[in-house]
Amino acid sequence: MSEKYLLKKQGRNESHFSFFKNQDMLKEEYLQQLLNDLYKEEAINVFDHAADLFAIESEEFGNTKPWADQLVRDKMARYADEDHTTLLITNFGRYWVLKGGFEIFLKEGQSTRDKEKNLSAEKEKLIEARLKLTQYRLTGFWLALVISCVGFLLSLLNLYLLLK
Repeated sequence: MSEKYLLKKQGRNESHFSFFKNQDMLKEEYLQQLLNDLYKEEAINVFDHAADLFAIESEEFGNTKPWADQLVRDKMARYADEDHTTLLITNFGRYWVLKGGFEIFLKEGQSTRDKEKNLSAEKEKLIEARLKLTQYRLTGFWLALVISCVGFLLSLLNLYLLLK
């Protein structure tokens, strides 16, 4: 079968891939394309999809598996087989395709990569807040103890004055 026939059967034209065959594709562009194709076809073999876009000897072809793993880490897709070659889109992935795609997903800061960067700063803020709350608890404890002791001493003074 000819390549034109296969593209026509899949509802694509030749210009669909011609842009990517002539230029280097960025990771985000590839993930956007992969996510859109997953939305259209429900299940895609990662290597077959990459073979349509890139030359097998290219660096991009070698990066397609780690790039597909990024979609799985971001929970936009999941693997359908044990070999981790066939991707299925998740409802979360469908949501982001309808909202605008992988680029919008990155712009809104939903990526796990962004979460890892902010994690250490958030941990420091949480530790600082816990220390502040512990200080308030200790202050409250000692204040309550002093007030209780003063009350006890006043009651002893009151008994002493009554019995005298």
